[in-house]
Amino acid sequence: MNWMQTVRMAFKSILNNKVRSILTMLGIIIGVASVIAIVASIQGTSKLQRLQYEAMGVNRIDIYGYGAKNRDWQEFEDYITNDLSDKIAAWSPQSQYYDWQNSGIQYRAKRLDNNDSNSGYTYMYFGNEHYGEVTSHAISAGRDISAADCRTRARVCVIGETLRKYFFGAMSPIGQKLQIGGKGFEVIGVYAGKYDGKLNTDDQMIVMPYTLQSTMMSVYGMADRQYIVKAADKEAITELTDELLPGFMQGRCEAGNGYFSASSDSQWQEQSESSNNMLALLGGGVAGISLLVGGIGIMNIMLVSVTERTREIGIRMAIGARKRDIIGQFLVEASVVSCCGGVIGIVLGCFLSAVLGNLLLAKTQNSYMPTVEQFTVLPSAGLVIGAFLFSALLGIIFGLYPANKASNLQPVDALRTQ
Repeated sequence: MNWMQTVRMAFKSILNNKVRSILTMLGIIIGVASVIAIVASIQGTSKLQRLQYEAMGVNRIDIYGYGAKNRDWQEFEDYITNDLSDKIAAWSPQSQYYDWQNSGIQYRAKRLDNNDSNSGYTYMYFGNEHYGEVTSHAISAGRDISAADCRTRARVCVIGETLRKYFFGAMSPIGQKLQIGGKGFEVIGVYAGKYDGKLNTDDQMIVMPYTLQSTMMSVYGMADRQYIVKAADKEAITELTDELLPGFMQGRCEAGNGYFSASSDSQWQEQSESSNNMLALLGGGVAGISLLVGGIGIMNIMLVSVTERTREIGIRMAIGARKRDIIGQFLVEASVVSCCGGVIGIVLGCFLSAVLGNLLLAKTQNSYMPTVEQFTVLPSAGLVIGAFLFSALLGIIFGLYPANKASNLQPVDALRTQ
Protein backbone atom coordinates (compact mmCIF):
# COMPACT_ATOMS: atom_id res chain seq x y z
CA MET A 1 0.00 0.00 0.00
CA ASN A 2 1.49 3.37 -1.02
CA TRP A 3 1.27 6.59 0.97
CA MET A 4 -1.55 8.09 -1.10
CA GLN A 5 -3.72 5.07 -0.36
CA THR A 6 -2.82 5.36 3.32
CA VAL A 7 -3.84 9.04 3.39
CA ARG A 8 -7.12 8.26 1.62
CA MET A 9 -7.86 5.55 4.17
CA ALA A 10 -7.10 8.00 6.99
CA PHE A 11 -9.57 10.57 5.63
CA LYS A 12 -12.16 7.83 5.10
CA SER A 13 -11.77 6.74 8.72
CA ILE A 14 -12.19 10.34 9.91
CA LEU A 15 -15.32 10.88 7.80
CA ASN A 16 -16.84 7.63 9.05
CA ASN A 17 -16.49 8.91 12.63
CA LYS A 18 -17.19 12.63 12.20
CA VAL A 19 -18.31 13.48 15.74
CA ARG A 20 -15.49 11.55 17.38
CA SER A 21 -12.94 13.08 15.02
CA ILE A 22 -14.17 16.62 15.73
CA LEU A 23 -14.06 16.04 19.48
CA THR A 24 -10.55 14.63 19.10
CA MET A 25 -9.47 17.71 17.15
CA LEU A 26 -10.98 20.08 19.70
CA GLY A 27 -7.96 20.10 22.00
CA ILE A 28 -5.62 20.82 19.08
CA ILE A 29 -7.96 23.53 17.73
CA ILE A 30 -8.17 25.31 21.08
CA GLY A 31 -4.44 24.97 21.71
CA VAL A 32 -3.33 26.26 18.30
CA ALA A 33 -5.89 29.09 18.30
CA SER A 34 -4.84 30.14 21.80
CA VAL A 35 -1.14 30.14 20.99
CA ILE A 36 -1.64 32.17 17.81
CA ALA A 37 -4.05 34.67 19.39
CA ILE A 38 -1.92 35.23 22.50
CA VAL A 39 1.45 35.48 20.77
CA ALA A 40 0.10 37.59 17.87
CA SER A 41 -1.62 39.98 20.29
CA ILE A 42 1.53 40.47 22.34
CA GLN A 43 3.59 40.94 19.18
CA GLY A 44 0.94 43.44 18.06
CA THR A 45 1.28 45.29 21.35
CA SER A 46 5.02 45.60 20.78
CA LYS A 47 4.41 46.85 17.25
CA LEU A 48 1.85 49.41 18.44
CA GLN A 49 4.18 50.68 21.16
CA ARG A 50 7.02 50.97 18.66
CA LEU A 51 4.86 53.00 16.26
CA GLN A 52 3.70 55.26 19.10
CA TYR A 53 7.23 55.84 20.34
CA GLU A 54 8.33 56.66 16.80
CA ALA A 55 5.48 59.17 16.51
CA MET A 56 6.63 60.81 19.75
CA GLY A 57 10.20 61.19 18.52
CA VAL A 58 12.78 58.91 16.92
CA ASN A 59 16.08 58.62 18.87
CA ARG A 60 14.79 61.20 21.34
CA ILE A 61 16.49 61.76 24.70
CA ASP A 62 14.81 63.81 27.44
CA ILE A 63 17.24 65.55 29.78
CA TYR A 64 16.25 66.90 33.18
CA GLY A 65 18.50 68.75 35.59
CA TYR A 66 17.74 70.32 38.94
CA GLY A 67 20.29 72.29 40.89
CA ALA A 68 22.43 73.45 37.97
CA LYS A 69 23.01 77.17 37.45
CA ASN A 70 22.55 79.11 34.21
CA ARG A 71 26.32 79.06 33.67
CA ASP A 72 26.29 75.25 33.94
CA TRP A 73 23.55 74.99 31.33
CA GLN A 74 25.42 77.32 28.99
CA GLU A 75 28.46 75.05 29.29
CA PHE A 76 26.16 72.10 28.65
CA GLU A 77 24.87 73.70 25.44
CA ASP A 78 28.43 74.35 24.27
CA TYR A 79 29.33 70.74 25.11
CA ILE A 80 26.53 69.13 23.10
CA THR A 81 26.97 71.59 20.22
CA ASN A 82 30.73 71.31 19.84
CA ASP A 83 32.01 68.12 21.48
CA LEU A 84 29.07 65.83 20.66
CA SER A 85 28.22 67.08 17.18
CA ASP A 86 28.93 63.63 15.68
CA LYS A 87 26.49 61.93 18.06
CA ILE A 88 23.69 64.52 18.21
CA ALA A 89 21.58 65.43 15.18
CA ALA A 90 19.66 68.28 16.82
CA TRP A 91 18.70 69.63 20.24
CA SER A 92 16.32 72.09 21.78
CA PRO A 93 15.71 73.51 25.23
CA GLN A 94 12.20 73.01 26.51
CA SER A 95 10.42 74.83 29.30
CA GLN A 96 6.89 73.69 29.95
CA TYR A 97 3.85 75.38 31.46
CA TYR A 98 0.28 74.23 31.95
CA ASP A 99 -2.40 76.88 31.64
CA TRP A 100 -4.53 75.80 34.61
CA GLN A 101 -6.25 79.18 34.89
CA ASN A 102 -9.59 80.18 33.34
CA SER A 103 -7.89 81.23 31.08
CA GLY A 104 -5.01 83.34 29.79
CA ILE A 105 -5.50 82.33 26.15
CA GLN A 106 -8.00 83.87 23.77
CA TYR A 107 -8.60 84.87 20.17
CA ARG A 108 -10.65 88.04 19.87
CA ALA A 109 -13.71 87.41 22.04
CA LYS A 110 -13.26 83.64 22.17
CA ARG A 111 -11.55 82.48 25.34
CA LEU A 112 -10.18 79.00 26.02
CA ASP A 113 -12.17 77.72 29.01
CA ASN A 114 -10.25 75.00 30.82
CA ASN A 115 -13.41 73.90 32.61
CA ASP A 116 -14.92 73.04 29.22
CA SER A 117 -14.50 69.31 28.49
CA ASN A 118 -14.29 70.16 24.79
CA SER A 119 -11.20 72.31 25.18
CA GLY A 120 -9.14 70.92 28.06
CA TYR A 121 -5.87 72.27 29.39
CA THR A 122 -3.27 74.00 27.26
CA TYR A 123 0.38 72.97 27.18
CA MET A 124 2.83 75.80 26.51
CA TYR A 125 6.40 75.05 25.49
CA PHE A 126 9.43 77.22 24.80
CA GLY A 127 11.94 75.83 22.31
CA ASN A 128 14.38 76.75 19.57
CA GLU A 129 14.37 76.27 15.80
CA HIS A 130 14.89 72.51 16.21
CA TYR A 131 11.94 71.92 18.52
CA GLY A 132 9.66 70.45 15.85
CA GLU A 133 12.43 68.15 14.60
CA VAL A 134 13.44 66.71 17.98
CA THR A 135 9.81 66.12 19.02
CA SER A 136 8.74 64.75 15.60
CA HIS A 137 6.10 67.42 15.00
CA ALA A 138 5.47 68.14 11.33
CA ILE A 139 4.23 71.52 10.15
CA SER A 140 0.85 71.33 8.40
CA ALA A 141 0.48 75.06 7.74
CA GLY A 142 2.81 78.05 7.89
CA ARG A 143 6.31 77.58 9.29
CA ASP A 144 8.15 76.51 12.41
CA ILE A 145 10.01 78.73 14.85
CA SER A 146 13.29 79.99 13.37
CA ALA A 147 16.66 80.94 14.81
CA ALA A 148 15.83 84.56 13.95
CA ASP A 149 12.65 84.35 16.03
CA CYS A 150 14.71 83.21 19.01
CA ARG A 151 17.42 85.80 18.45
CA THR A 152 15.00 88.73 18.13
CA ARG A 153 12.63 87.44 20.85
CA ALA A 154 9.77 87.63 18.35
CA ARG A 155 6.29 87.23 19.83
CA VAL A 156 5.29 84.37 17.57
CA CYS A 157 3.91 80.92 18.23
CA VAL A 158 3.13 77.59 16.59
CA ILE A 159 -0.09 75.92 17.74
CA GLY A 160 -1.37 72.34 17.79
CA GLU A 161 -4.17 71.02 15.60
CA THR A 162 -6.77 70.95 18.39
CA LEU A 163 -6.22 74.62 19.21
CA ARG A 164 -6.40 75.51 15.53
CA LYS A 165 -9.83 73.90 15.27
CA TYR A 166 -11.00 75.41 18.56
CA PHE A 167 -10.07 79.00 17.80
CA PHE A 168 -10.09 79.26 14.02
CA GLY A 169 -12.25 76.47 12.59
CA ALA A 170 -12.07 76.55 8.79
CA MET A 171 -10.27 79.91 8.77
CA SER A 172 -6.50 80.03 8.29
CA PRO A 173 -4.77 80.89 11.58
CA ILE A 174 -1.56 82.10 9.94
CA GLY A 175 -0.97 85.76 10.77
CA GLN A 176 -3.73 85.90 13.37
CA LYS A 177 -3.06 87.16 16.90
CA LEU A 178 -3.56 85.06 20.02
CA GLN A 179 -3.66 86.69 23.44
CA ILE A 180 -1.53 84.61 25.82
CA GLY A 181 -1.25 85.88 29.38
CA GLY A 182 -2.34 89.31 28.23
CA LYS A 183 0.34 89.51 25.55
CA GLY A 184 -0.20 89.30 21.80
CA PHE A 185 1.44 86.48 19.81
CA GLU A 186 1.28 86.02 16.04
CA VAL A 187 0.45 82.49 14.88
CA ILE A 188 3.11 81.53 12.32
CA GLY A 189 2.43 77.80 11.99
CA VAL A 190 0.35 74.77 12.89
CA TYR A 191 1.68 71.37 13.91
CA ALA A 192 -0.05 68.42 12.26
CA GLY A 193 -2.29 66.47 14.62
CA LYS A 194 -0.96 63.23 16.08
CA TYR A 195 -3.67 62.44 18.62
CA ASP A 196 -6.88 62.45 16.59
CA GLY A 197 -8.55 65.21 18.58
CA LYS A 198 -7.96 63.72 22.04
CA LEU A 199 -7.46 66.12 24.94
CA ASN A 200 -4.46 66.87 27.18
CA THR A 201 -1.91 66.09 24.50
CA ASP A 202 0.59 67.88 22.28
CA ASP A 203 -2.26 68.71 19.90
CA GLN A 204 -3.33 71.15 22.67
CA MET A 205 0.03 72.92 22.72
CA ILE A 206 1.47 76.32 21.94
CA VAL A 207 5.20 76.59 21.18
CA MET A 208 7.06 79.89 21.50
CA PRO A 209 10.74 80.91 21.14
CA TYR A 210 12.66 79.88 24.25
CA THR A 211 14.05 83.41 24.63
CA LEU A 212 10.55 84.57 25.62
CA GLN A 213 10.47 82.40 28.72
CA SER A 214 11.55 85.24 31.00
CA THR A 215 8.78 87.40 29.53
CA MET A 216 6.14 84.83 30.45
CA MET A 217 7.52 84.16 33.93
CA SER A 218 5.52 87.10 35.27
CA VAL A 219 2.34 85.30 34.17
CA TYR A 220 3.12 81.63 34.73
CA GLY A 221 6.10 81.61 37.11
CA MET A 222 9.35 79.67 36.89
CA ALA A 223 9.41 76.51 34.76
CA ASP A 224 11.68 73.51 35.16
CA ARG A 225 14.59 73.47 32.75
CA GLN A 226 14.70 70.60 30.30
CA TYR A 227 16.46 69.73 27.06
CA ILE A 228 15.45 67.39 24.27
CA VAL A 229 18.23 65.82 22.23
CA LYS A 230 17.85 63.85 19.01
CA ALA A 231 20.65 61.31 18.78
CA ALA A 232 22.35 60.84 15.42
CA ASP A 233 21.50 57.11 15.48
CA LYS A 234 20.30 54.39 17.84
CA GLU A 235 23.85 53.29 18.61
CA ALA A 236 24.61 56.71 20.12
CA ILE A 237 21.63 56.67 22.50
CA THR A 238 23.07 54.33 25.13
CA GLU A 239 26.44 56.08 25.15
CA LEU A 240 24.78 59.48 25.51
CA THR A 241 22.29 58.52 28.23
CA ASP A 242 24.61 56.30 30.28
CA GLU A 243 27.98 58.04 30.00
CA LEU A 244 28.52 61.30 28.13
CA LEU A 245 25.59 63.48 29.23
CA PRO A 246 25.43 62.35 32.89
CA GLY A 247 29.22 62.45 33.14
CA PHE A 248 29.24 66.11 32.16
CA MET A 249 26.29 67.37 34.23
CA GLN A 250 26.06 65.09 37.27
CA GLY A 251 28.55 66.95 39.45
CA ARG A 252 27.16 70.35 38.55
CA CYS A 253 23.63 69.37 39.55
CA GLU A 254 24.71 67.57 42.72
CA ALA A 255 26.64 70.67 43.74
CA GLY A 256 23.30 72.46 43.81
CA ASN A 257 21.61 69.68 45.82
CA GLY A 258 19.75 68.59 42.72
CA TYR A 259 19.99 65.73 40.29
CA PHE A 260 20.38 65.04 36.59
CA SER A 261 18.72 62.40 34.44
CA ALA A 262 18.80 61.49 30.77
CA SER A 263 16.28 58.99 29.47
CA SER A 264 15.23 57.91 26.00
CA ASP A 265 12.06 56.45 24.55
CA SER A 266 14.25 53.75 23.00
CA GLN A 267 15.17 52.52 26.47
CA TRP A 268 11.51 52.36 27.48
CA GLN A 269 10.71 50.64 24.21
CA GLU A 270 13.41 48.00 24.76
CA GLN A 271 12.12 47.33 28.27
CA SER A 272 8.55 47.07 26.98
CA GLU A 273 9.58 44.67 24.21
CA SER A 274 11.52 42.55 26.69
CA SER A 275 8.46 42.35 28.97
CA ASN A 276 6.20 41.58 26.02
CA ASN A 277 8.51 38.80 24.83
CA MET A 278 8.41 37.26 28.29
CA LEU A 279 4.60 37.51 28.32
CA ALA A 280 4.45 35.91 24.87
CA LEU A 281 6.63 33.06 26.10
CA LEU A 282 4.52 32.53 29.22
CA GLY A 283 1.22 32.91 27.35
CA GLY A 284 2.36 30.54 24.62
CA GLY A 285 3.48 28.05 27.26
CA VAL A 286 0.12 28.13 29.04
CA ALA A 287 -1.73 27.74 25.74
CA GLY A 288 0.68 24.94 24.83
CA ILE A 289 -0.79 22.91 27.69
CA SER A 290 -4.00 22.74 25.63
CA LEU A 291 -1.98 21.28 22.78
CA LEU A 292 -0.53 18.68 25.12
CA VAL A 293 -4.03 17.75 26.29
CA GLY A 294 -5.11 17.59 22.65
CA GLY A 295 -2.23 15.23 21.88
CA ILE A 296 -3.23 12.96 24.75
CA GLY A 297 -6.78 13.00 23.37
CA ILE A 298 -5.48 11.86 19.98
CA MET A 299 -3.55 9.01 21.58
CA ASN A 300 -6.62 7.94 23.56
CA ILE A 301 -8.90 7.89 20.50
CA MET A 302 -6.30 6.06 18.42
CA LEU A 303 -6.07 3.38 21.12
CA VAL A 304 -9.86 3.03 20.96
CA SER A 305 -9.57 2.81 17.18
CA VAL A 306 -6.98 0.02 17.46
CA THR A 307 -9.29 -1.94 19.75
CA GLU A 308 -12.28 -1.45 17.43
CA ARG A 309 -10.31 -2.44 14.32
CA THR A 310 -8.37 -5.38 15.73
CA ARG A 311 -10.02 -7.85 13.30
CA GLU A 312 -9.35 -5.51 10.35
CA ILE A 313 -5.68 -5.35 11.38
CA GLY A 314 -5.54 -9.17 11.58
CA ILE A 315 -7.02 -9.52 8.07
CA ARG A 316 -4.50 -7.05 6.63
CA MET A 317 -1.63 -8.91 8.27
CA ALA A 318 -2.96 -12.26 7.04
CA ILE A 319 -2.95 -11.09 3.42
CA GLY A 320 0.60 -9.72 3.61
CA ALA A 321 0.61 -6.32 5.30
CA ARG A 322 3.94 -5.67 6.94
CA LYS A 323 4.49 -4.25 10.40
CA ARG A 324 5.61 -0.91 8.99
CA ASP A 325 2.42 -0.72 6.89
CA ILE A 326 0.29 -0.95 10.03
CA ILE A 327 2.45 1.63 11.84
CA GLY A 328 2.27 3.95 8.84
CA GLN A 329 -1.52 3.65 8.61
CA PHE A 330 -2.15 4.68 12.23
CA LEU A 331 0.55 7.36 12.25
CA VAL A 332 -0.97 8.93 9.14
CA GLU A 333 -4.45 8.83 10.69
CA ALA A 334 -3.19 10.50 13.88
CA SER A 335 -1.27 13.11 11.86
CA VAL A 336 -4.26 13.87 9.61
CA VAL A 337 -6.50 14.41 12.65
CA SER A 338 -3.86 16.62 14.27
CA CYS A 339 -3.14 18.61 11.09
CA CYS A 340 -6.84 19.20 10.39
CA GLY A 341 -7.21 20.47 13.95
CA GLY A 342 -4.14 22.64 13.43
CA VAL A 343 -5.51 24.22 10.24
CA ILE A 344 -8.86 24.99 11.89
CA GLY A 345 -7.01 26.36 14.93
CA ILE A 346 -4.88 28.61 12.71
CA VAL A 347 -7.96 30.07 11.00
CA LEU A 348 -9.66 30.61 14.37
CA GLY A 349 -6.47 32.08 15.84
CA CYS A 350 -6.16 34.58 12.97
CA PHE A 351 -9.77 35.66 13.51
CA LEU A 352 -9.24 36.06 17.26
CA SER A 353 -6.03 38.00 16.60
CA ALA A 354 -7.89 40.48 14.41
CA VAL A 355 -10.63 40.92 17.03
CA LEU A 356 -8.11 41.36 19.85
CA GLY A 357 -6.14 43.78 17.68
CA ASN A 358 -9.15 46.06 17.29
CA LEU A 359 -9.80 45.94 21.03
CA LEU A 360 -6.13 46.62 21.73
CA LEU A 361 -6.08 49.62 19.41
CA ALA A 362 -9.24 51.04 20.98
CA LYS A 363 -7.96 50.61 24.54
CA THR A 364 -4.39 51.86 24.04
CA GLN A 365 -5.17 54.91 21.91
CA ASN A 366 -5.46 57.05 25.03
CA SER A 367 -4.85 60.74 25.40
CA TYR A 368 -1.19 60.32 26.30
CA MET A 369 -0.05 58.36 23.25
CA PRO A 370 -0.18 59.34 19.56
CA THR A 371 -2.87 57.95 17.29
CA VAL A 372 -1.56 55.19 15.01
CA GLU A 373 -3.16 54.65 11.63
CA GLN A 374 -3.27 51.43 9.60
CA PHE A 375 -2.58 49.11 12.51
CA THR A 376 -3.57 45.44 12.44
CA VAL A 377 -2.72 42.44 14.57
CA LEU A 378 -2.05 39.40 12.43
CA PRO A 379 0.15 36.39 13.21
CA SER A 380 3.46 36.26 11.40
CA ALA A 381 4.10 33.64 8.73
CA GLY A 382 6.66 32.01 11.01
CA LEU A 383 4.11 31.68 13.81
CA VAL A 384 1.52 30.12 11.48
CA ILE A 385 4.00 27.67 9.95
CA GLY A 386 5.39 26.81 13.37
CA ALA A 387 1.90 26.14 14.77
CA PHE A 388 1.05 23.86 11.83
CA LEU A 389 4.31 21.89 12.04
CA PHE A 390 3.95 21.54 15.80
CA SER A 391 0.41 20.19 15.46
CA ALA A 392 1.66 17.67 12.87
CA LEU A 393 4.49 16.67 15.20
CA LEU A 394 2.00 16.15 18.02
CA GLY A 395 0.05 13.73 15.82
CA ILE A 396 3.19 11.72 15.11
CA ILE A 397 4.40 11.67 18.72
CA PHE A 398 1.06 10.75 20.29
CA GLY A 399 0.23 8.36 17.47
CA LEU A 400 3.39 6.30 17.94
CA TYR A 401 2.19 4.24 20.88
CA PRO A 402 -1.20 3.25 19.34
CA ALA A 403 0.50 2.52 15.99
CA ASN A 404 3.14 0.38 17.65
CA LYS A 405 0.49 -1.47 19.66
CA ALA A 406 -1.47 -2.21 16.46
CA SER A 407 1.62 -3.48 14.63
CA ASN A 408 2.49 -5.88 17.47
CA LEU A 409 -0.85 -7.72 17.28
CA GLN A 410 -0.59 -11.38 16.28
CA PRO A 411 -2.71 -12.13 13.16
CA VAL A 412 -4.20 -15.32 14.67
CA ASP A 413 -5.24 -13.55 17.90
CA ALA A 414 -6.53 -10.53 15.98
CA LEU A 415 -8.69 -12.69 13.66
CA ARG A 416 -10.34 -14.33 16.66
CA THR A 417 -11.59 -10.92 17.86
CA GLN A 418 -15.27 -10.35 17.16
